[in-house]
Parts: sequence; structure tokens; C-alpha cells
Amino acid sequence: MNDRRRLSRAGFTLIEILMVIVMIALIARFGLPKLNWSAYRVNGAVRSVAGVLERAERMAITNQSNVNVLFDVTNNAIKIHEDLNNDNTVQANERVRSYPLGEGIVYGQGGAPTHVYTGPISFTRQQSGMLELIFRRDGSASANGGFYITTTTALNSTRLQDARSIEVNQATGRVSWYQYNGSQWIKKF
Repeated sequence: MNDRRRLSRAGFTLIEILMVIVMIALIARFGLPKLNWSAYRVNGAVRSVAGVLERAERMAITNQSNVNVLFDVTNNAIKIHEDLNNDNTVQANERVRSYPLGEGIVYGQGGAPTHVYTGPISFTRQQSGMLELIFRRDGSASANGGFYITTTTALNSTRLQDARSIEVNQATGRVSWYQYNGSQWIKKF
């Protein structure tokens, strides 16, 4: 008889399992909608883009040749062109890689005010019809400037907090980014 009692106590009853599932569902129902998913997306995108720009600068120094950063506004991406002969033209032996901004991320500042420069991208040089920034072999950049990224939902709404500004210093090639908090731009990196 003791063996039967021990066997029946092993495990969980169906009611206990259902209660745990109901509690998890309630927590998810009331907890998850409060998370700001767009802020996570745009912060991830700005960190990724800043990392791509920093890699492009290091690549220019390491390879001792220009690395061209092309802003592909149509496809919401950044292209990196390793310009081995510094002629600003893509050759067959030169690598071009594309990095998407991220899901739901676009160039632009939405309704946020301008930070330092106007327009979604301040660089004026062009290659293949795309605006470009060049990192040179000494680590410097071709121009001071930057660009804005935001979420697609912020373009058509008042979600000003989704705007991010990425800036490049011409002399050092240093990349910095800023977040708009609803009233001012705050340096984050």
C-alpha cells in the first residue's frame, strides 16, 4: 500500500499544470505589451551600423587603402566597398558587402528636430548614385557629417524617441551616436 501512495504522488496533476500555464499567459498578457520593442530595434540597429563604420575604418588602416561606405537608401542598407586601388570605382577584384539597417529601420529622423546637420544623410560625395563616405588609410574620413535612422512607425507618427543620429568626425574617423529622448539629443556612444 505504501508503494501505491508514493507512485500516485510522483509528478503533477493536470490541474496544477493548467494553473501554471494560465499564470504564464496572464503574465505575458499584461507584461509584454509594456515593452518598447521599437526602441530595442532601433538601438540594435544603431549599434550595428556604428560597428560596421568602425570596421570600415579599421579595414582602411589595415589594408592601407580606401574603404568606401555607401548609403543605400532604397534598400535601407549600408554597403562597404574595399577600394584597393583608391579609384572610387568598383573593380572585379574589390569586395563589396551590404549590411541591412534592420527590420523596420529606415534612414530619416521622423518628427525629431535636427541634431547637427539637416536631411537624412549629410554626406554629399556619390558613387554609383549613392551617397558615400570614405575612410582613408590613416583612419580619417572624407567629411564631417552623419545620418539619421529611425523606425518605420516613427516616420508616420509622433514617436520622436525612435530617432538616432550617427556622426563621423573627419579628422579621426571616430563614430558617435545620439538618441533623441523627446526633448533633446543625448550622446550614447
